[in-house]
Amino acid sequence: MDTGVRERLWRERYDALTARDPSELSAADLEVLADASFWLGRPRDTIAARQRAYAIYRDAQQHEPAARMACRLFHNHFELDEASAASGWLNRAQGHLREVPESSERGYVAIAASMWAAYSGQLDEAIAQAALAHDAGVADGDRDLAAWGLAAQGGMRAAAGDISGGVALLDDAMVETVSGELTPFVTGWIYCFLLKTCQAIGDVGRAGEWTDAAVRWCEQQGVNSWYPGVCRLHRCEITSLRGEWASAEQEALRAAEELAPFGGYLIAEGLYLAGEIRRRRGDYAGAEDAFLRSHELGHDAQPGLALIRLARHDLHGAAGQLRLALLGGPHPPMRRIRLLAAYVPVALELGDIAAAERSVAELGDVARSTESRLAWALLGMSHGALLLAKDDVEGALPLLRESTAICTHLNLPYECAQVRMLLGHAARQAGDEQTARMEFESAQATFRRLGAIPDAGDADAHAQGPALHGPSGLSDREVEVLRLLASGLPNRAIAAQLVISEHTVRRHLSNIYRKAGVPSRSAATAFAIEHGLA
Repeated sequence: MDTGVRERLWRERYDALTARDPSELSAADLEVLADASFWLGRPRDTIAARQRAYAIYRDAQQHEPAARMACRLFHNHFELDEASAASGWLNRAQGHLREVPESSERGYVAIAASMWAAYSGQLDEAIAQAALAHDAGVADGDRDLAAWGLAAQGGMRAAAGDISGGVALLDDAMVETVSGELTPFVTGWIYCFLLKTCQAIGDVGRAGEWTDAAVRWCEQQGVNSWYPGVCRLHRCEITSLRGEWASAEQEALRAAEELAPFGGYLIAEGLYLAGEIRRRRGDYAGAEDAFLRSHELGHDAQPGLALIRLARHDLHGAAGQLRLALLGGPHPPMRRIRLLAAYVPVALELGDIAAAERSVAELGDVARSTESRLAWALLGMSHGALLLAKDDVEGALPLLRESTAICTHLNLPYECAQVRMLLGHAARQAGDEQTARMEFESAQATFRRLGAIPDAGDADAHAQGPALHGPSGLSDREVEVLRLLASGLPNRAIAAQLVISEHTVRRHLSNIYRKAGVPSRSAATAFAIEHGLA
């Protein structure tokens, strides 16, 4: 059945039922009206119809269907981010179940309880309730409930830190979901929940595998329900990471429009994604507008706004915003990682090596807890940048090469080009100008293809060759080393003062001797005096 036919059928049911005298509608009629309203994108009509059905069941002391309606109303309010109302309906559902403890609805109420416990930060309870739901589904032969409980349990376990165990359960639930034998509501919930979980833990590969199938299914169910918009948001993030920026921005804005009836926080996610794409393209005014609108709707606009400040060379402003954002935790793992990864280059630009070291250390702790390859790529990039700032090329190279390999495997062209820029700097610091130019030109080609105009300009400037700051083409760092050498400090003291290794000092001295055309420390000291460096 194609989308148009499905939508027409829901529309016919909605029109027929709303045309009747409301007092003549039975509870069963109201349930059909609620479902039609849901798939037509009318969340408030859905809630109104279910409330009326609930009242009929409650007044008739029909506890089982009353629990079902209360449970559905929990989901309706929870999806609209109306936590107080959701909590109240969950309490009512649990109250009805106390009257019929063996009801087949017990597993569905356990799903709602699991979601509420996770929302409240009680992950152990969330896992226990999801397991209870799955077991009830298996015992009752209810494939919907068994798969739903499996998916919920997987997501909660992943959120609690058991990444491998959690995603294994999610994969199992997804296999059941793609069979096409579950009801539409549960199918959509599992699709969206899996994609949301994958993005929260940075599992780009798994999200990429499922996202296209999820969006195709969602769009078949009715163009106005909330599922297509939510799944589209998840696909936007994947296509953006893959470098398909034009389509990703359009999809993000379309998703925000589709999700307008379902709550501002969903619109805000679409706007933030669009802002990130604009920022990378160099449309800072457009990006800032999207970030600010997203913030007004309840989405944290960091690190986006701070990275705009960094691009505008407002280092202290960028650092202040990121420090505040990092203090505002706790954050989901990947959000924390992105904030920390954004803070490292800002701290390095400010010369605050200690702050960068602290951020890299925490980034490593969080990355290890997620088991995410994307997290490891960002860690390698950040740690490599820190080591280059400390002139430890030997330590930085393995990290940067591993990060490049991960980004290539995950098909993350923008991040891959960012790492190649760092590899270019590493090669230049090591005195290998040919490799440096090759890395900068490779990064430049990728940035141009993506439309990342500011990054492409930066790569082009570096590909032209190093700026000559000191006599005989000595770099700024080499001038620092020469000054300290000329003051009579030994290699160990130079290393300590510049916070670099003695090996790096020896490499700098080798470059200084070669560029200045001198054979020894004493000759280098004379060169420094001659050029006013001592």
